Amino acid sequence: MPSDSGSFQTTGGVQAIAAPADGSGKISQVTFAVSRWHLLGRLIKNKIFGLFTFGFYRFWGKTHVRRILWEGASIENDRLEYMGTAKELFLGFLIAMIILLPLMLVASLIAGLLSAVTPGLPGGSDMVNIAVLYAFWQFARYRLWRYRLSRTSWRGIRFFLSGSALTYAWQVLLRMALAVVTLGWAYPWLRAYKLDYQLNNTHFGDGKFTYEGTAGGLFRIYWPFILIGQLVIGAIIIYFISTDAVSLSTTTVLAVDKEKLTAGEHAALMLTAGGLLIFMTLSVLSFAVRVWEFRYLAGVTTFGLARFSSRLRIRSVLAIFLLLLVLMIIGYVGFAVMIVLIIKSGPAAGLAQLIFIPAFIVAWISFDILKTLFLLVPLVKAVCHSLYVHNVDVFEETAAMSVNSPKYGEGFADAMDVGAF
Repeated sequence: MPSDSGSFQTTGGVQAIAAPADGSGKISQVTFAVSRWHLLGRLIKNKIFGLFTFGFYRFWGKTHVRRILWEGASIENDRLEYMGTAKELFLGFLIAMIILLPLMLVASLIAGLLSAVTPGLPGGSDMVNIAVLYAFWQFARYRLWRYRLSRTSWRGIRFFLSGSALTYAWQVLLRMALAVVTLGWAYPWLRAYKLDYQLNNTHFGDGKFTYEGTAGGLFRIYWPFILIGQLVIGAIIIYFISTDAVSLSTTTVLAVDKEKLTAGEHAALMLTAGGLLIFMTLSVLSFAVRVWEFRYLAGVTTFGLARFSSRLRIRSVLAIFLLLLVLMIIGYVGFAVMIVLIIKSGPAAGLAQLIFIPAFIVAWISFDILKTLFLLVPLVKAVCHSLYVHNVDVFEETAAMSVNSPKYGEGFADAMDVGAF
């Protein structure tokens, strides 16, 4: 926020800023606040009902959770509203399954035919399957955004998304192939297309968002991540090859000889340490890059005369990630201890194995709930509280607009488990 702007607290606790000297209009901070206890109760209820209904209740569970999350976000003391229904999600899922299953069967037949025609091409059929799945994934994500925006309103005015999901999926697939061929160096071009197509097709009432970012601007953000990631992975691969660590680790599983077992254990330890190093390094870099990207796209996105800015900090996002990581490690250690106790239970092994199955279900449910409470919610809060809307009065001049919104839910996205909630 500019230091020469006078700030004050509104009655709802939302920080607003008086018009600065440059005449850019009033600035409003986006806020997010939900009751974790209320959300926890809803998540537990969703999991219990989901188990008893064999997953059928999840459409209603998703709808309830979204209403809680949407209503937690507010601008100028006015909250977002989610207007989707469980029936829409359920119908969308059924329609997607009817369409998706035959298409996947056709893709498998094509992959099998390709494998038979070109037996000398290793992994050809797998590449076809991966490409088809990736294209469907992107198609599903675009339709997911379209549905969620069409069911989101602020001050009674809806958002909506135009554009073609098929065009988006096809173009993203081509750019992703180029990113793979160039070992990641064309990835900023892919991100530039995705942001450009999504944001420039996003509308609010009769107004339209405008994204003016470029591939060059994103490349300046991504190139350190690409370079460092390649150096880390390359160094570890060279180490593993030079020390024959992979074969020694495989020997560990099958070895009977004591000396080989010792060497294999050492190699397996190095592989584990190397994998952990890759995960931690790339995770930290990924979070940093995403923060920089969000601040960049906020600065180059406008809505008429209104513009946006973000002060999202890397350390706040990393703190959220590290907290979840600690909780995961504690959970995994506890689960491992339970397995060891079951194995060593002796005569009570049968009873212990019966306890293991419900314990595993509880552990899985607990992890999903913790991920929502300690990753999703804090991330959304950090992003919202970092975001400022400059000249927010422009949105008050926006009128509602009648558009053909989707008649049913996310469909393909739900069938392919796309989306966090």
